[in-house]
Amino acid sequence: MTSDLRNPLKRARNIGSAKSGAGAWMAMQFTSIALAALSVWFVILVLTLLRSDYATVRASIGHPVNATLMASFIILVCWHTELGLRNIYEDYIHTHWLGFWSVILTRLVLLLVAVLSVLSIVRIAIAR
Repeated sequence: MTSDLRNPLKRARNIGSAKSGAGAWMAMQFTSIALAALSVWFVILVLTLLRSDYATVRASIGHPVNATLMASFIILVCWHTELGLRNIYEDYIHTHWLGFWSVILTRLVLLLVAVLSVLSIVRIAIAR
């Protein structure tokens, strides 16, 4: 067994940035709190529309308040998912190129989901 006689600071240098952790942590906390409140609203909305017909559901989602809250919910879910998956990738994928492309692909897929979802909500709200 080889002993490493280097200073611990020397071993820690150049193994990654320690500058953006607080920002990512704050974003995760913000999205968690906002999603907790929006999830309560979403569950209540789904339960009230459970036995409704298509026109009623469409009119309810098309209401400006519900459309705004739904779009916010979708955007925050995608953002929170991206933050969480990026954290997992950074912690558990040790191959640099695989971690990099995993983050990029995740961002692209979640961006596509968010844009299509928000456009669908806007289309429902406008066609009301």
